[in-house]
Amino acid sequence: MGGRTDDAHRVADVFLVQARNAFVAHVRGLSLEEALDAAAGFRSILGLMKHTAGWSAVYHSYAFDEPPRHWDAVDWPRGLIERIEPTSEYVDEILTWFEGTADSWLASVAATDLEEEHPLHWGERWPLREIVALVVGHWQYHAGEINALLAIQRGEAWEFGEEVEENHIATYGHGVRSEWMSDEYVEQQQARIRAVAED
Repeated sequence: MGGRTDDAHRVADVFLVQARNAFVAHVRGLSLEEALDAAAGFRSILGLMKHTAGWSAVYHSYAFDEPPRHWDAVDWPRGLIERIEPTSEYVDEILTWFEGTADSWLASVAATDLEEEHPLHWGERWPLREIVALVVGHWQYHAGEINALLAIQRGEAWEFGEEVEENHIATYGHGVRSEWMSDEYVEQQQARIRAVAED
């Protein structure tokens, strides 16, 4: 990013990149149905995407903009805050917005002293390193929430080879195949978990 290269900045960069990548990996390529589904709850994946991007923009604005912009003043795609457009294009716009806020975080953090205190929207001032940790935790938290919703929607359990068989829940037949897994590996893992399920 052309910014500071001390250990603390390298760590902040790695955490921001990992959190961004985890979030984006769960939402890139979703079908519209998946994005709109709340798995019988009240938080859809699109809603979580929008919430995460919105707060990412607010936290960034408070940390770096003068004057800062709060929830109702950040650049919401299509100007929509409380509503959505139920289209794939709108879902893509929300993802692009999130990625833009993540890029802004990376660029701003790279150019700023991590010990310098910055404002938060509730009136306190924290060292930038702590605000970065807050933002990273927020992105990761909602990435995990999206992962759980997708597992419910798709009827998925664990990646093959990572099963934590829960004797009260039959997970055989609901394994998830990662890109790196060979056919042979998947067959071995399926045979292993089938034997456990039939035991």
